[in-house]
This record gives sequence, structure tokens and C-alpha cells, in this order.
Amino acid sequence: MIDSPSTSGELLVVEAHADTAESLQLLLETLGYVVHVALDAATALVLVDRFTFDLAFVAIGLPDVDGYTLARRLRALGRPRILVALTGYGHDADRQRATDAGFDDHLLKPATVEQLETVLARFVSRTSM
Repeated sequence: MIDSPSTSGELLVVEAHADTAESLQLLLETLGYVVHVALDAATALVLVDRFTFDLAFVAIGLPDVDGYTLARRLRALGRPRILVALTGYGHDADRQRATDAGFDDHLLKPATVEQLETVLARFVSRTSM
């Protein structure tokens, strides 16, 4: 269910598939967020240097480096504060690998509206969104 947003903030979506990235962007904008999209890790790093993001949704399968590597790079930069892995890999070992790389949460693709709202609600209190 999409209600009017209880908060707003700047989010980053890093997803190699343009259609998937656009769908997620539109959904998050409907929830009241300003959303920037990167189709690869290199673009994500440029955007993180230019904007302040409260949270980033990062796909594991990216064309230049994997999402785990990107998460470690973002953690080294100290931003964004919250990282959420978007992946088709859902085994316990995959979740642990995401945690070890610095992700705060792990969502299986395709994430539902309810899952996205739950993740956003969980982290709102941890950020200044």
C-alpha cells in the first residue's frame, strides 16, 4: 500500500538494468523521496561525491564491479549512511556476504512495495531523512 510519505530524503538506486532502475525510482518517488539512479558503480561513486544520500539501494550484479565491492568503497567514504542490497541471491551465505561487505539490509528482487516501505521505515529513525 502506498500512502503519502511520512518523510522525505535523497536516495540512490544502483541497478544495471535500466527498466528495473526506473521502476524502482518511480516507486520511491511516489513514496516522497528524491531519487538518483546509477546504472553502474562508477556512476554511483560520482553521484555520491556530488550529492548527500540518506540511503542507497545497490544491486549486487553490476557491469563494472559487483555490489559487494561497491558497498565496501561506499563504506570507506562514509556515505551514504544506509546501504540495502538488492539481489536475486537469498541464501544465508549470500546474506552474510552482504553484511560482511557493509550492507545494512538485504532484499530479494523483485522487492515488493511493502518490503521497500518496511526497510525505509526501519531506517528512518537512524537517519535525518
